[in-house]
Amino acid sequence: MLGRVLVVENERDAGPGMFQQWLTAAQVRIELCRPYAGEALPASVGHGGLMVLGGEMGACDDHKAPWLAQVRTLLAETTAEGRPVLGICLGAQLLAAACGGRVGPSASGGEIGLGEIELNDESRHDPLFAGIASPAEAVQWHDDEITELPSGAVLLASSSRCAVQAYRIGSRAWGVQFHPEADSAVLRAWADAEDQMAPARRSQLERAIAGVATAEGRLFGCWQGLAERFAAIVKER
Repeated sequence: MLGRVLVVENERDAGPGMFQQWLTAAQVRIELCRPYAGEALPASVGHGGLMVLGGEMGACDDHKAPWLAQVRTLLAETTAEGRPVLGICLGAQLLAAACGGRVGPSASGGEIGLGEIELNDESRHDPLFAGIASPAEAVQWHDDEITELPSGAVLLASSSRCAVQAYRIGSRAWGVQFHPEADSAVLRAWADAEDQMAPARRSQLERAIAGVATAEGRLFGCWQGLAERFAAIVKER
């Protein structure tokens, strides 16, 4: 392996998903930290990069997940150092909050299942997003969203229901509100983890899972490239 990335998993069943396979194939080793299971976060990131994954808690729900304060500190410090950073869903919200942005409940009620994001002109010159055609299909599962980006952050993508779908801070830190790592099996695990589900909610989740299952080939073709480009940046360290 030529590179290492520290991956913070905030919740069981919210792991690196397809990124495990894609980064490994790109010769980047994932070193997973599960603070919800009692594993200690490092005081600083000594790896080639940092990735922070999703979870059902809010970005500032330290009373539910007391390790989040340290994750925000790690994100802020790693970004300031110029090390590669990728925040996914909750991870993107944590990165924004850590660097001076704001996060809150989605005004649209959130998104779930297969959706489309619109990439803007800035994305055409971005190291991760250049070459991705717009609109791009993406997996969604979130109730909160970034309501204000940190000062100086560059917006890269939006959707009709969420203004901030992707952004960059500096030259090497990215946040994506969607789930490029997720396939239909991941969504199935998330759905199965919900308790006492109303029939309407079950129907919604089944439609979301089926929609993602039919699009997996296209999703993998799009987002594997993003993972490989992130791996290349990690290996530059």
